[in-house]
Amino acid sequence: MKRRIISFIALLFAGLALFSCSKEGTDLDKFYLSYGVVVGDNPDYKIKLDNGMTLIIDINRVPNFDVKDGQRVLADYTPINNLPEGTPTLLPVTETRVILNYLYDILSKDYLNATDIDTDEKRDSIGYDYINVNDAWIGSKFLNIHFEFYMNNPNLRHMVNLVYDEIRSDEDDIYFTFKHNAKNDMPVYRAFGRVSFDIEDILNEIDPGKSVNIHLSWDAYYAGNRSHTITYRK
Repeated sequence: MKRRIISFIALLFAGLALFSCSKEGTDLDKFYLSYGVVVGDNPDYKIKLDNGMTLIIDINRVPNFDVKDGQRVLADYTPINNLPEGTPTLLPVTETRVILNYLYDILSKDYLNATDIDTDEKRDSIGYDYINVNDAWIGSKFLNIHFEFYMNNPNLRHMVNLVYDEIRSDEDDIYFTFKHNAKNDMPVYRAFGRVSFDIEDILNEIDPGKSVNIHLSWDAYYAGNRSHTITYRK
């Protein structure tokens, strides 16, 4: 665990060192972190953010970061030569040229239907272990979740899943449960994770202009069953 913490600190300082350089017309202190999806493959790829903006990479500070088309990422980037504040534009801006400072790979998964989890073996597989949700929101076609859990063995990968209750859900309310399988790992050290679940087909069923309540529940450490509601407008 100590080695993982040291490695993280080293990566953090390495990322900060990127901003010691300068480029004419660019303030490298202005960086952004945004979720998106890779479009294309190495070395000529773009990143389409959840807000619809496409990042055109002029300078890639992580050229050896292996990416593939459709990969879910968190992009750390600095825009190049932004328009001066107040400059009028005739068309909405759909792409911007950037310096790509760093990429973080984000776990992306499909959701599971509750009616498909119909045996004890399947229920045991998705798990009954506690987990905490720190944040959850809809971005593009994804339900994004920031979570924390407790672990001991750094070589043991825990598993998380999203279960859709298609029986309980209706046109006004959609119900999900976030599940955790600790694989019998001991809850010693606190750890954090990010995951994006592709719920595009569910969102496509919502009529344009309609608002629905998306309910997310989970079994939290020390707090029992918890829930969070996201109001989503198509």
